[in-house]
Amino acid sequence: MTQWFDNDDMWRIFYDCMFDADSFQSADQDCENLLKLCDFPGHNVLDLACGPGRHVAGFARRGLAVTGVDLSGFLLNQAAQHIDKEGLDATLVHADLLRYEPQKTFDLITNLFSSFGYYENPKDNQQVLNNAYRWLKPGGQFVLDVFSKEQAAMHIEPVHCTEYDNGDVRFERPLLIDNMNVYANEWILVREGQAYRWQYQHFIYSAQELQGRLEKAGFDDIHIYGSMCGDDYDMESTRLVLVARK
Repeated sequence: MTQWFDNDDMWRIFYDCMFDADSFQSADQDCENLLKLCDFPGHNVLDLACGPGRHVAGFARRGLAVTGVDLSGFLLNQAAQHIDKEGLDATLVHADLLRYEPQKTFDLITNLFSSFGYYENPKDNQQVLNNAYRWLKPGGQFVLDVFSKEQAAMHIEPVHCTEYDNGDVRFERPLLIDNMNVYANEWILVREGQAYRWQYQHFIYSAQELQGRLEKAGFDDIHIYGSMCGDDYDMESTRLVLVARK
């Protein structure tokens, strides 16, 4: 079955408004903060659903042996261009997270920028966490970074408009549906008089729900934060970051 995120035409159209230069700079700082948060002593890193390689590049700049995996060939091509341009060393793999089978284990595995919960079957989303546990070395850490159910409930707007320097205008119409278990959104991008529409939805989780899912995968040392800097997870948080050790 084709998933909504397995659509390179969509990524190509919406790429510029999703992954601008500022987002790459923010991702680089995320990597710095994340490694400090984990007190990371290792070397091998796996970034699941790496997209255009923002965090892959960030880890590679710090001399780590990093592998990025994503289903989108278009996004991986963008990642390869960024990595080549900087002369960085990284491995990119075109694969579904449910079917990927690495040939080694890792010191650190990440799933960042709300790239979790995309599979239609809840068991498949759990399998991603199970896989992360299986692919970690003993003592290795898994970092999951999402926009949480609590944050969506507090900050969701019926309609949101964003204007970009290149003249593009993006309208968003988000909803929480299915007893607030699913985040559904419609994007309408207006570019040079042409309108492009993209609808997507994914499961959304509370901190408690994700902690339970990580425990089900086998993790028992789990810490919850409101940022990559280790801030408390509270009403002021804009992210939910979970760090789980095998």
